[in-house]
Amino acid sequence: MPSTAPDPLPPGLDPWAVARRFEPVVRYTQGELFFPMAVEDYVARAALWSRPAVPAPGRRDRTRSRVADHGELTLDGLLQRADEHRDSRLELRTVPGPLARRERLQWRRRPDRARLSSTSRLATVGLLGRLIDVLFRLSLVVRGAVPGGLTAAIQQAHPTPADPQAGHPYYAHVSSDGRYLVVQYWFFYAMNDWRSTFGGVNDHEADWEQVTVFLSPREGWSDPDGRALPTDPADWRVAWVAFSSHDETGDDLRRRADDPDISWVGDTHPVVHAGAGSHSGAYLPGDYLIRVEPPALQRFLAAVRRTRRALFPWTDDEHKGLGIPYVDYARGDGRHIGPGTDHPWQPVLVDDDTPWVRDYPGLWGLDTDDPFGGERAPGGPRYERGGTIRASWGDPVGWAGLAKVPATAAELHATQQERLAELGRQERSLSADIAQRTRALQSTAVGVDAVPPTLARERGGIGARRRVREKESAVADLEQERRTLVVEREYLQRAINRPVETPPHAHLRHRAVPDIDPDRPPGLLLRVWTEASLSVLLALLGVALLLGYDSALLLGGVAILAVTGVEAVLRGRIATYLVGLAVLVVIGGAIYLAVTNLRVALAGLLLLAAVAGAVANVRALLRRR
Repeated sequence: MPSTAPDPLPPGLDPWAVARRFEPVVRYTQGELFFPMAVEDYVARAALWSRPAVPAPGRRDRTRSRVADHGELTLDGLLQRADEHRDSRLELRTVPGPLARRERLQWRRRPDRARLSSTSRLATVGLLGRLIDVLFRLSLVVRGAVPGGLTAAIQQAHPTPADPQAGHPYYAHVSSDGRYLVVQYWFFYAMNDWRSTFGGVNDHEADWEQVTVFLSPREGWSDPDGRALPTDPADWRVAWVAFSSHDETGDDLRRRADDPDISWVGDTHPVVHAGAGSHSGAYLPGDYLIRVEPPALQRFLAAVRRTRRALFPWTDDEHKGLGIPYVDYARGDGRHIGPGTDHPWQPVLVDDDTPWVRDYPGLWGLDTDDPFGGERAPGGPRYERGGTIRASWGDPVGWAGLAKVPATAAELHATQQERLAELGRQERSLSADIAQRTRALQSTAVGVDAVPPTLARERGGIGARRRVREKESAVADLEQERRTLVVEREYLQRAINRPVETPPHAHLRHRAVPDIDPDRPPGLLLRVWTEASLSVLLALLGVALLLGYDSALLLGGVAILAVTGVEAVLRGRIATYLVGLAVLVVIGGAIYLAVTNLRVALAGLLLLAAVAGAVANVRALLRRR
C-alpha cells in the first residue's frame, strides 16, 4: 500500500529524536479515570466482532458474530483475523459488558476515587436550551447509546498504573509536507466517559486524540542548495501547534508558537489541557461551555436566532440559550504527564508501514449505530469510521489550514514577490482589455446616438441602447476589478518594504477560551431554579390542558410569563425582559387587530408611520441648526 505522506523525510533525520524533542505535556482534570495506554494491553483483553459490511436494503443490520473471544487476541492475531474478514465491519470490545447495578454502586463509592467539583451547566442557558436538553436525553432511549455501567467495567479492566514511573505511551507519526515537518502525537484511551462521569454529551468505547506540532527550519539555518531540510532536530523550531478539539476545524485548530494562550515546558514542549472524560485539547485551562445542536434541529435553531436578531437586535450573544449545554472541564488540576512531571512518556513511532496502523481499519470499540455519531467508537489514528484515511493523518498541513501559509520567512518573502509580479501582469492585462472594450463601447454608442429617436424605434433602437448599457456595465466591472488589484498591490508592496508582525490570533475565526469563571459560580437560587424550572413549566402547562381547552391558552400564557419572569429576576435581566415583553405585546396586538379588525390595524400602522416620520424630520431639522 503506498504511503500517504506527501513527502519523504529528510535523509539522515532521526524521527525518534524529533518526537522526543517536541513531545507535549498533557495536564488532566481532577477526577479523570482514563489515561493514555498501550494498544497491546487493550487488544489483549478485547474480543473481536464482525458485522456485514453491506446491511440488508432498508435497515441497519445489528447482527454481530464473534471472531475472537476476550483474552485470545494479540496485535498479530488481530491483523490476521482482520485480513480473514476484510469484507466485514470489525469492532473490538474490551470487556464483555457493563457492571451490574450493585457492582456499579460499589465502584462509585470507592474512597480512592477522585471527585470533580462540577459546574451547573443548565444555569448557562435559557428555557429553550433546557427543553432541547430534555428531548436529547430522551433520545438516548431510542438511539444507539453506550450502556450504563460500561465505564466502571472498563476502568476496572484497565486501572491507572500505581507506579508513576510505569509511563504512558504516545504514538508519534513524523511526516514531511513541503517545508513543514509534522509531528503527530496520538494518545489512546480505553474509554471516553464524558457523558456518564462528567455530564457531557457522549460516551464511547475507546478514544483516539492527538497533538500535532508543525516544525519549520529555524531562522539562520544554512541551506546548502536552497532545497534541503535540516537533519538535526535542533535546527527545527515550532511554528504551529494544533490540538484535538470540539467543533474546531481548519484555521481554528492551530495556534502560532508565540501565541500567549500556549504554555510551554522548556522551549519545545507545548502544554495541552485535556478535557475530563472527553480528552479533547484546550490551550487555556478552565471550564468550556459546549453548545451542541442536534442535526435535526439545526434549521429550527437557525430560524430562532434570526428571529431573535430581528426582534431584539440589542442582545449581545446570538447563541445564548440555544443548543444543548455541556461543560468540558479542562482545568489541568489532575495528573500531569510528560517532560518535567512525575509521569514520563513511553514513545512509540508509527507510520504508514506500521502493521496495526495500516491493516486494521475497524473500530476500537462498540458501534452503537448512533445516528448522531457521538456514541460510536472511533477508528484508529489512520482511519475514519468508514475506512477512509483521516485528513489529519494523510494531509495534516491542509487539515490545519496551513497549505496557504509559507513555512519560513524566506518562503514568505519569495511568495510575496511572486504575487506582486502576478498582480502587475493582471493589472496590465486588465488595462489593455479595458482600453479595447472602451473603444468598442464608444464605437457602439456613437452609432446609436447618431440615429434619430423616431427612426431608432422603427429599427430596434431600444435593443441597441440596451447593448450599450451592457457594454458600459462590463467596462465598469473591469475597472472595479483593476482598482481592487491596485489596492492589493499597494498594500503588498507596503508589507514587503515594512514587514509587520501579524497578531497571533489574526487567523482565528473563533478563539476558544474558558466560558465559565470558577471564582464566580451561579448563585444557589439560580442553580436550583434552572434544574427545576422546566419541570415546573411543563407541569403548569399540563394542568392548564386538563382544565379545558378554553382556559388552556390563557393559563399557559400566564405560566410562561411567570416562569420566564422569575428567571429574568434571578439572572438580573429584568429590564431586558420587560422590553422584550413590550415588543411581544405590540406585535401580538398588531396581529390580533389585523385578524379581527383590519381597519383599526391599518389606522394604527399609519399613525405609527406618521409619528416615526415626524420624529425623523425633527431630528434632521435640529441637526441642520
